[in-house]
Amino acid sequence: MVSTYLSYEMVNRNYKSSLDRVKSDAATTREAQYYQDNIGKVKTVDEFVDDYRLYSYAMKAYGLEDMTYATAFMKKVLNSDLTDENSFANKLTDQKYRDFAAAFKFSTNDAAVTQTSNQVEDVIDSYQDEIQATNEETASANAYYKSAIGSVKTVDNLLDNSGLRDYVLKAYGVDSPYWDKDFLSKVLTSDVSDPSSFVNQLTTSDKNRYVAMAKAFNFNASGALDSGDSAQTADQTAATMYNYTSTVPGRVTPALATLNKEYYESKISTITSVDELVNDSRMFDYVRNAFGLQDVTLRSTLKNILTSDLSDPANYATTMGGAKYEAVAKTFNFNTDGSIKGAGGAQTASQMAATSAGYVSGYDDKQQQTDDDLYTYYRNTIGTVESVEDLEGTSKLYNFVLAAFGFDSDARKKDIEKALTSDLSDPTSFASASKDERFKSLASAFNFDDEGQMEAPNLAQSQANLQQIAKDYVVRKTRFGHEDEKEKATEEASYYTKTMQSITTRDEFLADSRLTDVVLEAYGLDPKDVSADFLKQVMTSDLSDPDSFANKQDDHRFVEIASLFNFNEDGGIAPRTTGIQDEHGRLTTEYLYLQESLEDQTGEDSVGAQLALYFQRNFSNVNTAYDILGDKAMLEVFRTAYQLPTEMSSMDIDKQKALVEKYMDFEKLQDPDELQKFITRFAAMYDLQNDTTQDPTLSLFSSSSGSISADTLLSISQLRNS
Repeated sequence: MVSTYLSYEMVNRNYKSSLDRVKSDAATTREAQYYQDNIGKVKTVDEFVDDYRLYSYAMKAYGLEDMTYATAFMKKVLNSDLTDENSFANKLTDQKYRDFAAAFKFSTNDAAVTQTSNQVEDVIDSYQDEIQATNEETASANAYYKSAIGSVKTVDNLLDNSGLRDYVLKAYGVDSPYWDKDFLSKVLTSDVSDPSSFVNQLTTSDKNRYVAMAKAFNFNASGALDSGDSAQTADQTAATMYNYTSTVPGRVTPALATLNKEYYESKISTITSVDELVNDSRMFDYVRNAFGLQDVTLRSTLKNILTSDLSDPANYATTMGGAKYEAVAKTFNFNTDGSIKGAGGAQTASQMAATSAGYVSGYDDKQQQTDDDLYTYYRNTIGTVESVEDLEGTSKLYNFVLAAFGFDSDARKKDIEKALTSDLSDPTSFASASKDERFKSLASAFNFDDEGQMEAPNLAQSQANLQQIAKDYVVRKTRFGHEDEKEKATEEASYYTKTMQSITTRDEFLADSRLTDVVLEAYGLDPKDVSADFLKQVMTSDLSDPDSFANKQDDHRFVEIASLFNFNEDGGIAPRTTGIQDEHGRLTTEYLYLQESLEDQTGEDSVGAQLALYFQRNFSNVNTAYDILGDKAMLEVFRTAYQLPTEMSSMDIDKQKALVEKYMDFEKLQDPDELQKFITRFAAMYDLQNDTTQDPTLSLFSSSSGSISADTLLSISQLRNS
């Protein structure tokens, strides 16, 4: 009789070859092919359990062959929401039930959502990028205009230069796409002081805009400049730039702050009374923003502050605003009658510098608060949107989205709808085929189907797989009482779940070692043992090709890792797939079926070897003594290895737990060498304790040992106590 250990070693020595032998068996090949050909056709739990070949194949794969008859019970398992700790499958002690439910998508289909949290933040980031682009474009346009206007000698010079012409038209509020050179020439050469001039004779509603434009230039009737004149004086150029910068960007920009600072500092030294300051709207606003007085809207209020006599305890600044108003009064030199105090002017150089410093620091506080409020509104409201129609019907949201992607509020709604419902995996879709990259960015920010209804996001990794990897990572890092690592592990898991939602290519994933490390460690692999090149070859393997790099590895975990992701042949995200099982679930099921079959075949000659193989395969998932006690085959291995009587199962559960922990160091046994020592011990004890010609533990794997009624399944499948 061959010993248990030798029987075990004959299989385990070259485990992959042993599996390949089972895989080549005609019956196994036939069942695997049937499963592969038909699992994708199944839509419901009833269809699944009604197809006995599919259902029984999967049940065997997950070690639940004895429960195949219990279809009502297993439907409850398959319909369990695994995100709910109190769901049916999660309340069962045996981990196999949760693994079985997780292999399918009956209750774990990725949730339909208009935007993931990452997509929400991407839209906000895009909006902020548009703000930055607006700031840069405005500053660039101002710099160009200021440097180029001095070279203009004729009306034609101005109008033939598209950069200058468009700048002027926008500065004075003229609809630039519909300009007419002859018309504008007549406007710019008009004598504004002559009531009969061309511009003064206009009857259009926007006459005042053209009059202002004519006043901004010094062209004579022939379109040239009189001797000594320039196209614009310094004041005219400054006024034109102010008009452009205060209206075209649609928001307060650093460029506008710069112009206001230059204006204030050039004017403050010329002020002779407080009335001149407060009646100049630009200076009035400048002071308000410099000292955080945005709530002061009346010029009389600012005047009272600036003319306060701080030596008088009853002065206006002290009594009405305290230290805040007093600081403003101290920064100016006005008498109570509004005249200048002393010969130093309205402000000394240091006072002016302090005012400007305050302005530069606080000029956009109100704008920033408006932006922050808008971001909060978007985050809180976008979750209520379930369709393109909903988005369009909420104007504040819709306009925010348009602005975030650089579209004007009057953008063609039809084009926006086409972009939002585009499938970016289809090169012929509207967004994919468009030369305007904004449409692609818009489409990728939302999850709408071709009917405009929200759907599950098409990510590099399904939400279920993503969450499972993060969970497994934290468990492996903390499972043996290493609570000191829990905070770091949780941080890395959070980074993984957040970052993976924004990964769009295989290369992006492989380039981030924090992501790859989480995946490897979730599977019990040490990242130091897996080179970047090796992992790349795994991730680029064609899993349908048995000769691909991943399939050639002895360790099947690399196939499982490669199947976790939705990358296509080119490294982008593959089109959305349907069905109750993704590639990862299917390949895992097929591999587990081979392992179960191999163990069954081994058990025909040596049940002890079958037990040893089973224990070795499942021990990596053991975290506590309860995992041993809850699995009758693993408990039998433990009991046999340490010559413990079967009566130990009648002991109080806490005493059983203490007994397991006394003999087994779970962390130490994660070392393959230590695990082999334990299996060797078990094999020796098994042969000593059992008559291997008629092994009583055969019933542990036999499907003929009797059936359990569906009514008593819950009591037999012990529910968790914790």
